[in-house]
Amino acid sequence: MAIPRDLELRINGHLQEIRDENNRVIGSRQGFPPAITGYENTLKSVAECATKAEVDHVAEEIKITIREESKRPPNRKIRRIARSVVSRAGYPADDFLNTA
Repeated sequence: MAIPRDLELRINGHLQEIRDENNRVIGSRQGFPPAITGYENTLKSVAECATKAEVDHVAEEIKITIREESKRPPNRKIRRIARSVVSRAGYPADDFLNTA
């Protein structure tokens, strides 16, 4: 299923905010490229399963974790959070989210 353009742009905006948060709080790019790729895959998966509200919720979880714990959350943890957000909203999780 193709992601609508407006939702794709929304995801890109969230990814930029996550980059900014990473640079502001952590200050290191070490390990960041694989982390941001994982976050992007998770957000796209949420977009395919649910709505923009769930995408926003998962993206906010990432930013809050970086801000409060001063470290990047593991992708597996974010996929688990995403799976529960999608399920609570009444949507079935896809295979990607279910692998967490």
